[in-house]
Amino acid sequence: MPNVKLNLEITKAKDCGFISIQDTSYYPIPPESANLQVDVPGYETPYEFEFVLGEINILNAYSFGYVTSEVDAGDLPDGVYNFVLTTCPDLGTNSRFHLRTCKIDCRLAEQWAKYIDCCDDEKMLYYLDRVDFLLRGAEAHADLCNPEKATELYRKADDLLRRIEQDC
Repeated sequence: MPNVKLNLEITKAKDCGFISIQDTSYYPIPPESANLQVDVPGYETPYEFEFVLGEINILNAYSFGYVTSEVDAGDLPDGVYNFVLTTCPDLGTNSRFHLRTCKIDCRLAEQWAKYIDCCDDEKMLYYLDRVDFLLRGAEAHADLCNPEKATELYRKADDLLRRIEQDC
């Protein structure tokens, strides 16, 4: 269909228990319905959800069936997610890779808070910057549809941060 502009937005989470997705596409004639397929890191089978167009759709561990109660559902995993939105009638596939970094961002913030007052340790500040640099590169690769490189850089950042946390 001419003039359709597809765009899917995934909001960076502060609460590791949720992920927010919104279709910000332009449709000359709005679709009747939509489904969202989600590939979650660490799980082989993609999940499919009814997607409400024009609203922010929020998913959590309960949505994916990881827990049996919505109360204290727990955190979703970090890593590269793949979201594929299909509409009815079919107006094309809207797909987006997203690197979720909620848990590692929290861990990194703890280290920044720990070391920011003792700025004498230039080496530690360099390593914290390096973790942040690796994560930004990983997010860029996910946005550029290179999930393998995004995962590789995420793992490097995670490894370096673990060594910092263990004072190695």
